[in-house]
Order: sequence, then C-alpha cells, then structure tokens
Amino acid sequence: MMNWQQWVVAILLLLCIVRIGWGIYTFLRRTKENGNPCANCVTGCELKRLMDEKRAECSVTKKEKKKKCCG
Repeated sequence: MMNWQQWVVAILLLLCIVRIGWGIYTFLRRTKENGNPCANCVTGCELKRLMDEKRAECSVTKKEKKKKCCG
C-alpha cells in the first residue's frame, strides 16, 4: 500500500491540475463573453492600440505634407 506522503503528494498534484484547468476555463470564458480578447489585457493590447493610433497619425501627416508640397 502507498505511504501517506505519496497520498498527500497525489492530492496536491490533483489540486494543482484542477486549479490550472479552472484558470484556463475562466480565461476562455471571459474572452467569449466580452468578444474582445484584449478586454482583460494589462499591457499587450494597450500597446497595440497606441501603436495603431501613432501609425494613423503618421499616415495623416504624410498625406498632408504631400498635398501641401504638390498643391
């Protein structure tokens, strides 16, 4: 028969697996509910949004410079 320490280790491993599974499940569930996977991001999606805004600003300023130059 197994030693009591092996039983404790097995129970702890089972609890860890359940906790990891629950975390993945809640993450996927939140993503589906919000429809936007970036809704819960702390930094990654915010940086992407700022980068897209800067690109849009740069493209607008480039178009204005071309119009002034050639107009």
